[in-house]
Amino acid sequence: MNNRMSPELLPSTEQQRTLTTFDLAILCAAMVVNVVGLIIPTQIFFAGALSPLAILLCALLGFSLVACLITLTGDIGTRYGVPFTLFIRDCFGLRGAIVGSLARAAVCVTWCGIITWLGASAINTILETWLGFSHFWIVFAIFAGCQIVNASRGVKSMSRFGWLAIPLLALMLCAMVLWLLKTHDITVLTVFERPPEPSTPDSFTLFGAISVFAGGWLSEALNGSDLSRKLRLAHNAPEASFFMRNRAMIIAFFTGFIISGLVLSGTGLISGVLSGHYDPVEMMKVSFREQPLILVIGCLTLVVAQWSTNTCANIFPATLVLLNLCPRLSFAAATWIVGLLSILLMPWLLMAHLAWVQILFSACLAPVLGIMLVHYYIILRGHVDVAALYDSGQRRWRVNGMLALAIGIISGIVFRDQAFFVAFPVASLSYGLLVHIRGRER
Repeated sequence: MNNRMSPELLPSTEQQRTLTTFDLAILCAAMVVNVVGLIIPTQIFFAGALSPLAILLCALLGFSLVACLITLTGDIGTRYGVPFTLFIRDCFGLRGAIVGSLARAAVCVTWCGIITWLGASAINTILETWLGFSHFWIVFAIFAGCQIVNASRGVKSMSRFGWLAIPLLALMLCAMVLWLLKTHDITVLTVFERPPEPSTPDSFTLFGAISVFAGGWLSEALNGSDLSRKLRLAHNAPEASFFMRNRAMIIAFFTGFIISGLVLSGTGLISGVLSGHYDPVEMMKVSFREQPLILVIGCLTLVVAQWSTNTCANIFPATLVLLNLCPRLSFAAATWIVGLLSILLMPWLLMAHLAWVQILFSACLAPVLGIMLVHYYIILRGHVDVAALYDSGQRRWRVNGMLALAIGIISGIVFRDQAFFVAFPVASLSYGLLVHIRGRER
């Protein structure tokens, strides 16, 4: 085993598995309950061609698909306690794994910067409403620093913060929806019966919309083993059946992830359709323009929710990738580097095109996920040589995995409207065929 390996990347011991099912459900909700989840369905609606009800159905299918994939990748962490960045060495090689890890980290860093930007905007609105003080970049720097400090304290700290964030956001979103419905004298059913907007060049098909919802959270599917390796297990869990040993993962993701995501998407659609804005801060300004106290409370709630999402869904996975690349870094130092990168890359410039950003991420991450699952369930049949994953003398590049990855990404970009539904099966089938023809590279 490589002695320079960061302790954070070593197989989890029983003492390190401290997350309960409830902790994991909170983390799952924190992953999906964020302002991006409000923005995406509204942008799809304003792009035209799809009704609110059709978009909600796409959200249900997209979130359900991701929850299934997370459970499948989570089995790796449940049985063997190894993180994503180490397992994919067996698919892509020592150097090739860096490519797959960086694709995933790029997604996390992008969302981290966008969500931090939105959180700072909410804080700035609070200060402007109460004190007449508006200095966005000062607020941005302080907010970014505080959430990185919280993330640097580890995954348990992130879960505790989610206990506060999720109920607060749920209450505020309910208040905003009720206020808008009352103001417009309209019912929820009437909103979802609304016909679609006229088609535009930016409109999405049904499969395209499902790809948007699935693609935005595919990084969480890759994150499955990183979470499950910290989950408290029964003594006989590794030897139990698939469903028994992953029971906690299934419960947590199908409740905390799917239900939360569906409610958030519905709330975003109602608020966006009635306010005419996709930006949640602007939604609240429209909804509560004559209620400054409620506006302040609402913006504060968004801040808390953004913080929770960024730490567990963006900063934490990207930090593990960086620790794999630079094993001498401490967890805290790697967290700070990830946070600074998310600011320097200025991803908030993509704010007006988040739905298409999701599509691009779907094309890049779906092939990695497909190759992982084929390798674990079909090639290895669920039996992983853990010691070999940590061997620094293993192959630097595994041609089968890298070729399948390239083929999958290219196919997803070419057929971008259905990115996930093309890139995932193409990469999976390509990898299986390459291993069959060329043999498994050891």
